[in-house]
Amino acid sequence: MLVRALSMLLILTLGACSVSGLEPDWTSADAAGPQPAYRFIVANRLGDVVGVPALAGTLEISSVRRIDSLKGASWVTCIKAQKFPLPPRYYAALIQRDQLVDSRLSVLIDQCELQSFSEFDWAADANKPPPPPR
Repeated sequence: MLVRALSMLLILTLGACSVSGLEPDWTSADAAGPQPAYRFIVANRLGDVVGVPALAGTLEISSVRRIDSLKGASWVTCIKAQKFPLPPRYYAALIQRDQLVDSRLSVLIDQCELQSFSEFDWAADANKPPPPPR
């Protein structure tokens, strides 16, 4: 009986160690990285966010803000696609360390409908790389 209890305790302890690498890094201040050049990043991966950019209609983009997501601390920017007469569609793009890590149609927690947007000339922004770090 004691042997079974000890073996179960050992199995549970070792199992918890193997799962710890899968958890997002919530505590690190650098989990999301510094504020990214989000317009450049999104412009170069726009097909992954909205599908075919030429068919999405008029595009606008919000500023970037930091959030805690399932993948850990991230930066999120919202893209608004307006193709008249249809209602606008909102997309959320999540960025970590200058990489687009996730994108989706906006859900309530993204709060994209509440953001301020500016014109997004994605073709021009795709050709404007950020300045090198000092």
